[in-house]
Amino acid sequence: MESTSPPASSNPTCVRCNENEAIFDLRTDKICPPCLAQFVANKTIKRLEVLQRTTRTGGPKQPNKPQKYLVALSRGTSSTSLLQILHENLQQQVVRTQRTKFQLLAVHVDTDLHHRPSSSSDAPSTQGLTSAEETYRSRFPNAEFLTVMLEDVLALDAIDWASLPPLHAGLQTPAEQLADLFARLPSTTSRADIQRLFTRHLLLSVAVREACDVLLLGSNTTALAELTLSETAKGRGFSLPWQINDGLFKVPGRLSTGGDDAGGAAEERTREGPKTIPIYHPLRELFRKELLTYTTITTPPLADIIVPESTSSPSAANGKAAAIVSHKDLSIEEVMTRYFAEVEENYPSVVANVVRTTGKLARPEGENGHCGLCDIGLDEAGDERWRGELGEQKGVERPDGRKLCYGCDRSIYG
Repeated sequence: MESTSPPASSNPTCVRCNENEAIFDLRTDKICPPCLAQFVANKTIKRLEVLQRTTRTGGPKQPNKPQKYLVALSRGTSSTSLLQILHENLQQQVVRTQRTKFQLLAVHVDTDLHHRPSSSSDAPSTQGLTSAEETYRSRFPNAEFLTVMLEDVLALDAIDWASLPPLHAGLQTPAEQLADLFARLPSTTSRADIQRLFTRHLLLSVAVREACDVLLLGSNTTALAELTLSETAKGRGFSLPWQINDGLFKVPGRLSTGGDDAGGAAEERTREGPKTIPIYHPLRELFRKELLTYTTITTPPLADIIVPESTSSPSAANGKAAAIVSHKDLSIEEVMTRYFAEVEENYPSVVANVVRTTGKLARPEGENGHCGLCDIGLDEAGDERWRGELGEQKGVERPDGRKLCYGCDRSIYG
């Protein structure tokens, strides 16, 4: 009787471990799921080690006092992958050394202004646990979670509100006031742009309020390339080194601390707060498609808890369906996302070169003050060139003495 053997697999052996079946393409290699997961984790932890060396240089070493990392959690692919990698590393530290180098605070900014309770406090707040937040809490028990409402940005004096269109005081809640402000913005691109800037301000304010040592953003290589081109197209190219590169970022304005303290105590605590905070992108050397694959091979898969991107997009946040949209309703960010999806698939080195080139740019301080919205230093000569070449919309009233960069000015007033 002839013995039968199982049919040979059509997939080659993994080039990294030489043991498992290679079912994924990783750049120029064919690898197995465990090696792909290890590759993603190693790329992220190496960036984290650079962060740890940089933030501890020049100061007293405190091995028994772990740093506090604020992880910006959009509940999308990249930020969830970042949280997973950090949480795993945290667990490994406990097993190996019985102590940890960092603590995790995951902050989600809820941008859906159309589903709010009837009242809202002036200070940054949290709502009852949603199903998504409960899922994340159970999946990552060693992390602390906080949800902040987008309208809480109205309580921050880090923004020069006099440079923006006045809010309608007749509306009942801050969420309604902010929704009305977004409705009066000139385009879909403007709404996406201002929402992103408001979210950044809120993350910085929470980082200061919660005494965090570092702000970690989940932007991958592809997302940073998209941001580079979209910010350039909007006339905010001067800000690229501050928005794309890792390093210290100046905390804008006198951030509101909230709480029930007396005014003097709040001002004293704010005055003693950090003037700068490190902002790092640990996933900056990983492509979006690699992270998408990574979310399917974790145990259990991260893909099961990730919120679909369409529900967290600026269009969805402003009550618009993101699934079916005409070209005229696409923001610059959405155009860049579609463009780089094709470039990443066929020419990934081009995507990486965009980010590496931006990484070589210096961070000049604005000699003419800072923008009242994005808080990046003003480049008046550059702004005037943009206004001269592209023109300025006529018939739009702007407040006297405004101090906005060209990109923010166009986003607000068209």
